Amino acid sequence: MRTHAHRCTGILAAIAVYVFTAGVGEAAAPSVDAAIEPSQIEMGDSAQLTITTSGSGTLSVALPVVSGLEFRVVGQSRQIQIINGATLESTSTIVRVTPEEPGVFTIPGPSPHSPPMVLRVVPGNGGGSSSYGGAAPGPTPYIPGGGANSGVHLTPDGSAFVNLQIPKHELYVGESVPVEIQVGMRDGFVASINGLPKLNNSDFTLNNLSRQPEHTAKTVDGKPFTVYTWHSLLAAVKPGTFSLSFQTPMTVRVRTRPRTDSMIDDLLGDPFLQNIFGVTVPKNVDVSSPEAAIKVLPLPAQGRPADFSGAVGTFKISADVSSAKNTAGDPLTLRMHVTGSGNFDRVDSNMLEADSEWKTYEPKATFSSTDPTGFRGEKTFEQPLIASQPGAQTIPPLSFSYFDPATHRYETAHSSPLPVTVSPAANSAANEPPPASPSASTPAAPARAPGAPADESHSGLRPDHAETEARVASLVPPYFQPRFIAIPTALALLFGGGWIALRRRERNALDVHRERERVRSQTIRALSERMAAAAAKRDAPSFFNAARSALQQTLNARWPDTPAEHIALDEIDARLEGQDRNDIREIFVLADEANYSGDALTSADYERWTELVRRHTAAEVPA
Repeated sequence: MRTHAHRCTGILAAIAVYVFTAGVGEAAAPSVDAAIEPSQIEMGDSAQLTITTSGSGTLSVALPVVSGLEFRVVGQSRQIQIINGATLESTSTIVRVTPEEPGVFTIPGPSPHSPPMVLRVVPGNGGGSSSYGGAAPGPTPYIPGGGANSGVHLTPDGSAFVNLQIPKHELYVGESVPVEIQVGMRDGFVASINGLPKLNNSDFTLNNLSRQPEHTAKTVDGKPFTVYTWHSLLAAVKPGTFSLSFQTPMTVRVRTRPRTDSMIDDLLGDPFLQNIFGVTVPKNVDVSSPEAAIKVLPLPAQGRPADFSGAVGTFKISADVSSAKNTAGDPLTLRMHVTGSGNFDRVDSNMLEADSEWKTYEPKATFSSTDPTGFRGEKTFEQPLIASQPGAQTIPPLSFSYFDPATHRYETAHSSPLPVTVSPAANSAANEPPPASPSASTPAAPARAPGAPADESHSGLRPDHAETEARVASLVPPYFQPRFIAIPTALALLFGGGWIALRRRERNALDVHRERERVRSQTIRALSERMAAAAAKRDAPSFFNAARSALQQTLNARWPDTPAEHIALDEIDARLEGQDRNDIREIFVLADEANYSGDALTSADYERWTELVRRHTAAEVPA
């Protein structure tokens, strides 16, 4: 901003000198000079030729004529300077040079004594500027090069760009890859970014997008830009070949005057000065990145381990126990550490299964990321164990299966067995205190004779109560007196009103419950119809998603404290037991995997899963 202010001050000073000193001073001999920038461009771009004449009077300069080049005047400015009392006039003419064919061109100087200039034009690489919202490209931008030389694709007016940085263009279903979304804004031309970058393809998911982007300064074709960078994880949900792009909403400043009426705007290369001398209005636009072709491969069905949970990446595991020595009956904590890179949200394990030597409990998992997107890190599973027998025990090795996209096959990592020494539990009977024996210092209670009172200290006659001076005028009980009749009447009315209000509330609650049951029954019926339609089309993702929703509605009737859409595997594992938990858990797991597994189900499979869902939802759908 300070540089902008300095440039603005220089131009305003020159204009002021021109206003107050035009026509004053001594005459100077005219001279002419010329320069072209840049000296090398690509086909489709333009160079800028600046012809400067200085001295008194007006010096007419003819445009050069070169075969294969087009010269067009786009602006002119005049300045007056006073140096040591002498007046010096100068005029700058800006000429746009557009090539018609590639080659090396020699441009003659504007005067016989001026050296010639050389312009090299190389063939274009086929790139072009991106457009707002993916629209067709507009006219050639005024910025030399249009962004092609810098590796980015600018908008037609050269004010912004959106760029996607992805490490590879061939992925597996479910594989997560770190990506960078870069949004560049030319200083002074873009007013604001109005939202986060948005993915334009529903076949991919964008996870853990950073809320606060990094920002750096960058020069594109000699113009200052501020580049904002977001980091995220990209994953594909189904196999195929897709086009991927991002879109970012912005507010840009658009000039309202035609180009022919605002040539001074192009001469003021500083965006701060252009916004002062050029009339602009804000305009909301969507800037899109160039489309990237992504090929998504399905996970192979051959060789898939039984404990594969959908983890795709490169992982290692290790295991440890909270203590190598323990007492029978006391719990131990078994930990498994999964480290590496990949989709940690799909990293799961049942840890150690219960057997005759160990009693096990459900494991809990925690994740610690080493990068902002969660692509690299460590996931730790902790499982409580209790040894069934004392002695030297061994915790069996743990295993974890995943798909490695680098080797294109499934891998199974194993941990080492862990020895544990279990001591026998202490005898609890030996630690009990002995029964209390009568002390010799405590005198024995005398024997009570038959018919004697239980407490000899209270034997004998009790004294009479002291007579008080209180007197009453009537022997009628107070609750029969008129002044007390209003109290039970009011209590009866309150009781009756409360009973009526309670009955009304119970009736309303019953009506709400019946209405809720009716809506739930209709929802389950609609989901059952959706399952039947998906089974007829062999659409496994739609079938299992509808089945999971139907089971969530059924479980919500049992667990009204948990919304149906919030019922997940952790609730099922914690609240269900036996075969019901196994059946419903399998439906939920298949619903998660069906979106990217690519498995083909037979008609018998659909019938079996339909019958399982119908059996669990029969109580909520009356005949």
